[in-house]
Amino acid sequence: MSGGVPLDDADREPWLDAIGAWARGRAGKGGVVSCSALKRAYRDRLRAAAPGVVFLHLTGSRELIAARMAARKGHFMTTRLLDSQFATLEPLEADEAGVAVDVAPAAAVIAERAVAGLRRL
Repeated sequence: MSGGVPLDDADREPWLDAIGAWARGRAGKGGVVSCSALKRAYRDRLRAAAPGVVFLHLTGSRELIAARMAARKGHFMTTRLLDSQFATLEPLEADEAGVAVDVAPAAAVIAERAVAGLRRL
């Protein structure tokens, strides 16, 4: 990704399996992990490993995300990959345990909305 080449499904499999194993080990204890489970198939793989997992889908316009990415320094993922990320993105579906939260507001508002949404599940 640091070279501007997006990961493919095969690249992601070991990473998703490691996250799924971690989540399975946290069953009944709770925990938070951040990952870009952009496709339904990725989320299905995580759910297969840890059936109780729920998702927080942070949403935002391409323009907003690009501006925030451009402002960060030294991150491995450049804005050159943003279009591929949006092209790959499959938003949460109604039958998936999770909540979508817009990232346009201030961080404190995003956090409040995320917690409130997850508590409703």
